Amino acid sequence: MFFNIIGKNLCLFMLLFFIFECAKNKTDLNPAASKSIIKGAPDWYLNTPTKEGFKLVSSSATSQDMQVAINKASLDAANTLASMVRSEMNALVKRVREETGQEDDSDLLDRFSQVQEQVVATTLEDWKVSIKDIYREKNSKGNNIFRAYVLIEWDEGAAQKRLLDRIKSEKEIYEAIRASELYEEMEDKVEKYRERYNY
Repeated sequence: MFFNIIGKNLCLFMLLFFIFECAKNKTDLNPAASKSIIKGAPDWYLNTPTKEGFKLVSSSATSQDMQVAINKASLDAANTLASMVRSEMNALVKRVREETGQEDDSDLLDRFSQVQEQVVATTLEDWKVSIKDIYREKNSKGNNIFRAYVLIEWDEGAAQKRLLDRIKSEKEIYEAIRASELYEEMEDKVEKYRERYNY
């Protein structure tokens, strides 16, 4: 019984010691490394530029291998782009529903949604890295690593053209949205795309 009391007290002492030691080490919520990374980041990364007819997305990543850092940053930017486009697709389907008055015709809306998803899925692959900056820095362990900053661009006008071409080939969908404001906006975007590339 005596050893049982000593064991419990020892466990309690160790637990209190552990809690006390953990409480002493405050987490630095403003580490110097983060400030220096932001200070060294390119301006186009901190303030993503705009370009008419294009979506631009910036990202950064680190790795001990330079190419892996570039690939990680590019993939992260592409995933962000895909999320943005999916959100816009959902809004577009909702708008078609409202503007065409086809809220009850789920078959037509399903077909429009499928056409849109197919077109966007293939055109999402059309992004390219337009700017890339690579820096060498030290990680928290003092090892050299590479930080890659990338800016990708995606031609929204080309995607609109492909979508409009597919809609025109789907007679029922085309008839349903032809008279809508949405259709006119899509035509305007395609016209700007054609002007940009002299089609």
